Amino acid sequence: LQSSNGFTALMAAADQGRPAVVQRLLRAGANTAVRNASGKTAPQLAKEKGNTECVEAFKKHVQEVVAGRPAATAAGGEGAGGASSGGASSAGSRVAKTPSPAVAAGRASSGVVAVSDAVVAAVERGEEEAVLAWLEGGGRADATYERGGVSGITLLMTAAASGRERVVDLLLRHGAEINLQDSEGD
Repeated sequence: LQSSNGFTALMAAADQGRPAVVQRLLRAGANTAVRNASGKTAPQLAKEKGNTECVEAFKKHVQEVVAGRPAATAAGGEGAGGASSGGASSAGSRVAKTPSPAVAAGRASSGVVAVSDAVVAAVERGEEEAVLAWLEGGGRADATYERGGVSGITLLMTAAASGRERVVDLLLRHGAEINLQDSEGD
């Protein structure tokens, strides 16, 4: 998902200088070509912020794709030893203006798929057990919240910006979408 300012989880990680999370999201198929509301991509944000380790992660990913060694998928995860059959992350990733059916169903029944402040705080602190308990209790990996006038923030974006790689993995395993866009996306 993309927040109302146009950030995706990959952009949040690149902007905040979280190279391990950038690598994990790229391996999961994050789209590097998505632009935020200001027209910037995640690699551009990393470069502008001087986050050289993130820039290097993007370069390494491109080299792996060009060499025909795409990284593990979200299902296989980092270190799974498997390779995806897809090509570059921007080519094989799903980018859509509409939410997944599960998210759409949640929005239809409640108006929005919302998340509590306690769950957001657990994600920010990297409390995997609390996040897992919430997910297993019926919480949705694509639940959103609003902060500082920005709406559509997902838990995946929060985990990525906070550098919580294990929470990123947990959310991806539970079906978090990384490339959907809202109405401000391209």
